[in-house]
Amino acid sequence: MNSGGLLIAGVGLYTIVAAWTDLRSHRIPNVLTVPAAFMGLAYHTLAPQGFGFFVSLAGLAVGLGLLFIPAALGGSGMGDVKLLTALGAWLGPKLVLAAFVLSALSAALLAAAVLTYFACTRGVSKTQAKFLHAGQPVRKPGQRGPARVVPFAVPVALSTWAVLGWLVVRAGM
Repeated sequence: MNSGGLLIAGVGLYTIVAAWTDLRSHRIPNVLTVPAAFMGLAYHTLAPQGFGFFVSLAGLAVGLGLLFIPAALGGSGMGDVKLLTALGAWLGPKLVLAAFVLSALSAALLAAAVLTYFACTRGVSKTQAKFLHAGQPVRKPGQRGPARVVPFAVPVALSTWAVLGWLVVRAGM
């Protein structure tokens, strides 16, 4: 397997495991994210087709910066921050930003679809009680709020796979 294939396999596997873990336990543990970040830095430092250490580090910083403030304000979990941080180390700054933008758009579409489904099958008031903040104050970091409609690792994985697919098509792999 060439180093480009290693990148795609590594990132693909990481996002599958992260999405599955987030779906099952509603968390993305450090034991998954921290090694993935270090492996991304090592890959780009050592692989002949890698971006290089500093571009990988810049990607890590961009990934961290995208959700750090929303997480600090209670708008997302720290697992999501670490997921994007590790992805940044693998994808670099431009591609992690592209994956994030696609993730935000697909998360909105998935959430709208899930909310519409629940509203149609279980009623609007039950859907509001389960998923929406309807009159509740913004939660503090660490405080549990209403159930998430879609764990963010799922749209991140889907969007990352779209970015990886674009890389494959572009490189003619």
